[in-house]
Amino acid sequence: MPLNQNEGAALRDGDAAQRNAPCPICGGGVFVAGPKGRLSPGGIEPRCTECQSLERHRGFRLVFNALRPVFAGRAALQFSEDRSVPRDAFGSFEVSHYGGPNHLDLAAIEKASGSCGVVIANHVLEHVENDLAALRELDRISAPLGIVILSVPDLLRCEATVEYGFAREDKHGHYRLYGPDIVDRLRRAVPQWNGLGVIAKDPVTGEPDRLTVLSRDSGALACCESALRSAGFAPFDAFSEPG
Repeated sequence: MPLNQNEGAALRDGDAAQRNAPCPICGGGVFVAGPKGRLSPGGIEPRCTECQSLERHRGFRLVFNALRPVFAGRAALQFSEDRSVPRDAFGSFEVSHYGGPNHLDLAAIEKASGSCGVVIANHVLEHVENDLAALRELDRISAPLGIVILSVPDLLRCEATVEYGFAREDKHGHYRLYGPDIVDRLRRAVPQWNGLGVIAKDPVTGEPDRLTVLSRDSGALACCESALRSAGFAPFDAFSEPG
């Protein structure tokens, strides 16, 4: 369920003492306005001047740090460069750069089945016309024991998925804006998936965002849940309402 204005404010205010904390990615302490001069919904300058991270990068970095024990020794594939992901947490790390020398088509990934221990796609799925095909491919290269980690923009704010029907230039090339009903697409694409939802808050602005952790392997998800709870997170069933 998306957060209403009061719920979002409550999440931001719940740990106000942590506001203006150092960036958890680079340790920087100077922040400026974000893209096009924007501030966070709470009115705080969100961009770190050292590493250029924004709210979601820092909140997600805390989640990735918590999952380091699960990642150790695993081969990771990340779609699109993302400051939130600590490369040294994995046994090996590869990045697919859109339009670059290692570009991989998310809907037809040139990788062997089961070749990736962790697949990360943060703010990527909305750029893919056939998102069901992309989700099936993410499952194929990670199944049966791997983990898929997804995030999409504004999942905590949108009531329901809005399909644009084409890649809108005024929306950064997005084909759609996802809402909580994204879980129906996840289930339709890969019925065997189980998942965890995780709400992460940026320690600088207090802004919340959500990551989804998916796997066919219940043991892998149990390890993820244990690691997250040990770090103070409250993971929930990704296919039901958080509570």
